[in-house]
Amino acid sequence: MTEKVKNQRGLKVILVIAILALFALLYLFYTLYYNQFIVIYSEVLSKEPIWITKESVLVRWPTPLIIIWTGFYGNNFLSYWSIKNITEQCPYKCRYSDDKSLEKNASVILFHIRDRIDPLPKYRTPEQLYTFFVLESPPHTWGMGRDVSPDFFNITMTYRSDSDVLLPYDMFESYSEEDLKNGFISSEDVWTEEEIDRKIGNKTSLTLQFVSNCNTHSRREKYIEELKKYTEITQMGSCSGKKECDTECVDKLIDSHYFYLAFENSVCIDYLSEKFWRIKKLIVPVVLSRKIFKGVNVPSDSFIAADDFKSPKELIEHLKSVVADKNKYKSYLRWTQKYKRTLYSKEFWYPSCTLCTSLQPFCELCKLAHKNKKELKIKNIYELWNDGGRCQAGFAESVLLG
Repeated sequence: MTEKVKNQRGLKVILVIAILALFALLYLFYTLYYNQFIVIYSEVLSKEPIWITKESVLVRWPTPLIIIWTGFYGNNFLSYWSIKNITEQCPYKCRYSDDKSLEKNASVILFHIRDRIDPLPKYRTPEQLYTFFVLESPPHTWGMGRDVSPDFFNITMTYRSDSDVLLPYDMFESYSEEDLKNGFISSEDVWTEEEIDRKIGNKTSLTLQFVSNCNTHSRREKYIEELKKYTEITQMGSCSGKKECDTECVDKLIDSHYFYLAFENSVCIDYLSEKFWRIKKLIVPVVLSRKIFKGVNVPSDSFIAADDFKSPKELIEHLKSVVADKNKYKSYLRWTQKYKRTLYSKEFWYPSCTLCTSLQPFCELCKLAHKNKKELKIKNIYELWNDGGRCQAGFAESVLLG
């Protein structure tokens, strides 16, 4: 009997050990399979998200989830940027949503910093990428997002060339004769010599400017005042006191003018807004500073920079001399021999695109969502964005007129 009892006890011990081992294996599998965690919900009044620990687990998504936390200047972000068009074209697959209740499952949460970002997410995992998204320059960035901690964001998605995801207003896209010959691009994507000559022949006035911001960080308005002493400038927009111009009106004015005064509200490195990119309508842009183009793929002979001249008078004299010589004016349009005429924007989505350029940044964001994200951190977004922008306050007044 004693030996039998011992054997029974031994079997019980083995059985208990086996059960414990099974539970241990199940727990190990569970924790390995689910690679992110949700803390049990508790009401905590805090400006910052609660960092998620290993108390409980979340639902695993088959593809990375990107949550759009804000609108875009009051518009629905997903609709405005035609995000649905990227799903079939991007080689990296992600799910996009603006459903904030899914925040715990997100690989990426995107914040357009010019929209209200409150209330902030309640939870945060170490691998989530909080994305700083903005198109404006540093002096026009901070509105609703000033109260986040310096290390709140992991990556940037902006116009600057040092961004984790580059998001320019526009860009030059090169092409070759082979691309045309092989049908990789349409003939409608490029300018012909005949079209260029016809466009130049229809121009009659010297300078044009559309301006809606009357008091600017760059003080461009002061330089304009000086230019007006030497030439007449066609001005449209709310600061001009004239009626607003619709698309047809804008196109007609561009077609009839030789130069567009693409003076930005801020002089910051890499900052080229839609003002400069009117170049694609065959008008030569005049900018405040040449230095801001250092990180941008723009031919140096495709524009005229005010800081290349000693005075506003000298600049106007140069513009008039260029107009007097058709070949000289045409030399500023040499970019048309290498780059496409089509705009980089959401309006130019075509079903035939392999991946239209304007959606490429969102594909790049999806690519980051698939990678090891723990190393992607920003120590201080305020220093990175404000100081790194190298913006020069009052540039037109202090440098050009100083």
